[in-house]
Amino acid sequence: MKTEIVLCGVGGQGLISVGEIIGLAASLFEERLYATMTASYGSETRGTFTKTDVILSDQPIGYPNIDSPDVILCLAQVAYERYKDKFRDDTEVYYDTDMVIPAEGAKGKHFGYAFRTMSIETTGNTQAANTIALGVIIHHRHLLHKEAVMKAFAHRFAGRDQIIAINEKAFGLGLSLE
Repeated sequence: MKTEIVLCGVGGQGLISVGEIIGLAASLFEERLYATMTASYGSETRGTFTKTDVILSDQPIGYPNIDSPDVILCLAQVAYERYKDKFRDDTEVYYDTDMVIPAEGAKGKHFGYAFRTMSIETTGNTQAANTIALGVIIHHRHLLHKEAVMKAFAHRFAGRDQIIAINEKAFGLGLSLE
């Protein structure tokens, strides 16, 4: 089992944090999973293109870069445009319908959700859109166990109970979506 995931959008959308959560859940709280993560973002960090590559595998990972993702999350149009030519027919493309208009005829299996709107309705701000998206991806792909992700939230945000609670609520919403 090897899954290559690209999380992309613009700075400030929490894509690096989501990549860290996936990596923590896989490498610390799942049995026999390996994870790598690389991130790239503009020097301004907010509003410029950003991406996080995560690879999960049941074997040691020798090369951390992704050329053709199995799963891609696009939370901004600039991110979608940058990757649309790398989609394979079987690439699962998750995107925010509030922020992305898919290209007509683009390869991949597209799954659109109003992550931004759901985040505002659920938490009162847009900061949890990334976590709702994580829940959707985990639900569709069965990559990680819910308990491992919850432990990763607690580990990553230790001592910040309100942030943990918001992320757990948003993640639960994502898990419930078809």
